[in-house]
Amino acid sequence: MNFVIIGKITGAFGRKGYIKVTPLADEKVFEDLKRIYLKRRGGDYVPFDVEDIKRHRGFFIVKIKGCNSIEEAEKFSNAHVFLPEDDLPPLGKDEFYYYQLIGLDVYDSAGNRLGKVKSLQDIGPYHLIELDNGKTYIPFVSEIVKEVDIEKKKIVVDENKIVISS
Repeated sequence: MNFVIIGKITGAFGRKGYIKVTPLADEKVFEDLKRIYLKRRGGDYVPFDVEDIKRHRGFFIVKIKGCNSIEEAEKFSNAHVFLPEDDLPPLGKDEFYYYQLIGLDVYDSAGNRLGKVKSLQDIGPYHLIELDNGKTYIPFVSEIVKEVDIEKKKIVVDENKIVISS
């Protein structure tokens, strides 16, 4: 089973054992969430039942079963929240999850290969694509990213609007 990161726990929220989760996936993933998984360093994914979840100012507050105090909730700080890939909500036509972009080849509009997607970074107003060459970062905005084809494993960008650092 493949697991996907959907959020990061940034701390406790309140005194009743709620955790504060910053979403790292589309927020619809958090709708009707019944179970999340946390991973122990070098260990397995551990399931936790969700008792309550609420949207709050750009993040979610989540109550997991068995976590009933601020002290217990703080133990989860900085952990990533995972879901099995099969549990993700279905997508519409031409939609994708950001994790699906990792490893795709990036080409300019002339067909020149620029590199592979190494990671995506959320920098606030948009995500930034980092290529595996270590010197190219591409804003993931429609003015620059012209095509994303998950099946063909490629992204096409407008090379006139990107900067390659040396």
